[in-house]
Amino acid sequence: MANLTTILICGGSCSGKTVFANLFKHAMVLEMDHFYIAKSRMVPQPDGTFDYDAPEAVAIDECAKAIETLRQGKPTTIPVYDMKVSDRTGTQVIQPKPDDTFLVVAGIFSFHEPLRQLGDLKIYLDTPREIRVARRMIRDVQKGRNDIDTLAWSITVEKNHQKYIEPMKQFADLVIPFSYNPVEFLQ
Repeated sequence: MANLTTILICGGSCSGKTVFANLFKHAMVLEMDHFYIAKSRMVPQPDGTFDYDAPEAVAIDECAKAIETLRQGKPTTIPVYDMKVSDRTGTQVIQPKPDDTFLVVAGIFSFHEPLRQLGDLKIYLDTPREIRVARRMIRDVQKGRNDIDTLAWSITVEKNHQKYIEPMKQFADLVIPFSYNPVEFLQ
């Protein structure tokens, strides 16, 4: 199997990265969410909370190693991360299928180094804040969180979006407005 063309998809939290990544045919999708570090390894903020929307919350180098192996068509072992408990719960072996020609990597930090240099094509999903917040409300309720907690956390998410994600748009080969209505996907 020849080297897979690597497509990086970046955008804010709930910008539609996974939905968009899954539109590709003959592609293996790798979600960066698997590479969040365990809460026990994170440094709490002064108020005791943890910031999952900062680059330090993700093992970016570990993700890069997995990409380097997968793009050669070889299997690799990645973590299994459980968002409900904020911890890694095991590992899984993943491998591209023989007919895959693309490796699509979706994540809020997919344009951060060393990942950025691995992308053959870098796509930034430019989704309006109000749509990302609405999608986050739907997603977080499905994960067992309440609306008040989600709205409160949205302040931190959006602050970090401006600091860590929005500046990455400059590295995109393609910027796509991605504003599907989240209610369409509730069925």
